[in-house]
Amino acid sequence: MRDGVFIAATLWLAPVIAVGLIGVGLTPVAAIALGLVAAAAMGWWVSGPLAATLSAGFAGRRALTITAVLMSAVAIAQIARESVYMADSTQPAYSVIPGDPWRVEHSCMSAYFEAARFAQMGAENVYDATLYQPRHIGALKVDSYHYPPPFLLLPRALRLITTDFFQFRALWFAMQTLVFAGAMAGIAVWIGETIGAFALLGGLAVLTTPTVLYSLQMGNFQTTAVALGAIALVLLVTQRFRAGAPILAYVALSKIFPGLLVVYLLLGRRWRAVAWTAAAGVALVALTFAIFGTEPFSDFVHSELPAISNGHAFPQSERPNVAASNQSIYGLTVRLRLLGAGWLDQPIGLKIASLYGLIVVALTALAGWKDRIDLSSPAGRAMLVQTGLALISLASFRSPFVGGGYGLVSTLWLLTLLAAGSRSRQSMVLWSMTFVACAVVNRLTPSPYFAPTTFWLAASAGILVVALGVNSWTVLRLILARPSRSPLPAKLQAPGT
Repeated sequence: MRDGVFIAATLWLAPVIAVGLIGVGLTPVAAIALGLVAAAAMGWWVSGPLAATLSAGFAGRRALTITAVLMSAVAIAQIARESVYMADSTQPAYSVIPGDPWRVEHSCMSAYFEAARFAQMGAENVYDATLYQPRHIGALKVDSYHYPPPFLLLPRALRLITTDFFQFRALWFAMQTLVFAGAMAGIAVWIGETIGAFALLGGLAVLTTPTVLYSLQMGNFQTTAVALGAIALVLLVTQRFRAGAPILAYVALSKIFPGLLVVYLLLGRRWRAVAWTAAAGVALVALTFAIFGTEPFSDFVHSELPAISNGHAFPQSERPNVAASNQSIYGLTVRLRLLGAGWLDQPIGLKIASLYGLIVVALTALAGWKDRIDLSSPAGRAMLVQTGLALISLASFRSPFVGGGYGLVSTLWLLTLLAAGSRSRQSMVLWSMTFVACAVVNRLTPSPYFAPTTFWLAASAGILVVALGVNSWTVLRLILARPSRSPLPAKLQAPGT
């Protein structure tokens, strides 16, 4: 089996790495040649643990092996196609959804590149929307910037490699793609045995969905934040504090919603994990001050935070053509308003979103306090990751605006893990069908380029409600579960430590 896994991994990795090498300045021919060599080396390195995990669950199950082969072929073909567009933005025919002009030109990554440039110059308020819109760089539309200042550390570091926008775009795509796929594969191997094998198969399914492919194409950091948050949680509960703390601190300071995992760890009495994360957070804030000065912090506190609170930071959330694409609680209230609930005006919608946020914090605190997950078993390890993803998803829905191109990524991953950990065929089928429904409806929901319709306002709202239900159920299951924490330290329970 290892040879087959090696071939599949190499073929999937090669175009991604080649795009990254174009991002560091290599010619396309040199990038493809060196990318293939690097992909083969990396493919051989990862094929051992991947094959061992798959063998544990697929032995004697020919149908599953055939399914994995077919899904691998689809994933390889799709990432190769997308890589052409990410290497050359003048090739929109190779984009994920080439028939949609809005999706072809939209680039969240453009905001990160420009914000880091403005912050480096030190003369502008990086949260001033007029710096970004209406503008294009080449054929790509420049997006506005809304993240806290510490996020800028990563794009600033990449700008040390290249200050060319299109090379940065290629490098950003390769980084995000490798992190997300690596997180899914690494966590599946950590879970192990049959559940881990099914989690790997589910990860392949996730990589074939237009939702994930498009999130990587637009370059929104939420996909990477979800992956890094899950990795950090695993590292911290298995006492790898030096690795896990900086990761969680960075994503919490950059996207805010992953910070809910700190509440989970705190109420779970994981004092060392919280202390290490807090120390890492202080260090990252200090580093941000040292590099960018005080101006971005002042602008964020006095300009961006008030705009986020009153909804002015995301004026698009009020537009009917955008409502179906907003996968947030506030977006749900806007849909209901457009469907006839006129009393759900903006102030009431924002209050509902704030109330929802308090409920999510309370659920997180209860989940942390009641956490009795036994990490000595694959089922327990899977439950930890499922809970972490559910908390991340629920927290992300609190934002006033969550783009449909990335808002359901964590829920899709969670659904595959729920299917992998199912105790009956019926529940596995149920979770799998829910995964397909979420992926299909999210793909078919029209972008803001198209006029809104009652059907898609209702259908997209329905999928968001389903996502809320799935994530809430995952957390409540832990809260209501019987205590079963193993007496062994977590570090001893985790395989491969």
